[in-house]
Amino acid sequence: MNQLIRILICIAVLLPSALFCIAVMIRRKKAKRRVRTMTRQQKIQLLNELAEPVGFCYKEKNDIFSSRPDAWQRKYGYEAFFDRAAVTANMVIDAWPVYFDYDGRTWMIEFWKGQYGINTGAEVGIYHAKEIVAPHLYRVTHFDAAEDYEIPLIRYRLERSGQTLFELAEYYWWLTGFCMGSFSKPQELHLSAAITFDSVSMAEAFYEGLKRSGQPKNRYRIRRNEVAVRFDFSRQPALLTRLHRSVIQCVNRMLCRIYRILAYPFTETPDRLLFFYFQAPSWFRHVLHQGTRHDGSKESKTDMVCGRCGRRAFRRRRY
Repeated sequence: MNQLIRILICIAVLLPSALFCIAVMIRRKKAKRRVRTMTRQQKIQLLNELAEPVGFCYKEKNDIFSSRPDAWQRKYGYEAFFDRAAVTANMVIDAWPVYFDYDGRTWMIEFWKGQYGINTGAEVGIYHAKEIVAPHLYRVTHFDAAEDYEIPLIRYRLERSGQTLFELAEYYWWLTGFCMGSFSKPQELHLSAAITFDSVSMAEAFYEGLKRSGQPKNRYRIRRNEVAVRFDFSRQPALLTRLHRSVIQCVNRMLCRIYRILAYPFTETPDRLLFFYFQAPSWFRHVLHQGTRHDGSKESKTDMVCGRCGRRAFRRRRY
């Protein structure tokens, strides 16, 4: 009698787990079949529909996610606090802000590179204050995103250990690129950028800001209205911050591996993400938000972590 009870208890414990595993396997098989029956064009279209609510789009040529020109983050502008809080959202990045005065306002052009959750990426952002700001107030001032008529041409290339990851060239207020499932240390990344301004005077003002940024002159140069920048260095933070970043990087490396394992047998980004989406839309939402940077208010930073933004758009739909 006691043995029968033990057997019944074992069955009661193991049966739900076995049924769950079977359900997962069935769902994975169905999701795999759906991905394989879609054309390349259909995959890209659906992926962009899903990424639009978070302000990003998929660029097939470079195999990256990039910010949309009409991204909702634009209305939040920039504050130095966003960089300081980045590590709390699994972002271990290097930042190089450059401040300069032009046309009665203080401008800020910033370069970023590093690990954004499960993404290796880089950014260039163009912002300005409403007036001239004293240097000691730079780190506490709110900067608005540049308007369309103020946007320069931005070109940049991101390299890792001498290998080019991607190149971009567009008129943007915030030009970004994120390689999903790729892990990098910030010091391994080199960002080479060139910004073409509408006027020589603005290029010269930006060049003077680069001089004041504390970096040696061999990292930037000017030629008429174009300024080239080489971001190939990493600043050393304080000891506790360095330890915190190291822990976050261990987590990021592990998440990248888990991402690739769970996406098996797919190797291309659209296939992997739609494979996740057809299995579990809510988990897909988390993957898409993981590390794609949302410059903006505290609210937008929270959205990035918990995936509140655009939740309706991510509800499961029939293909």
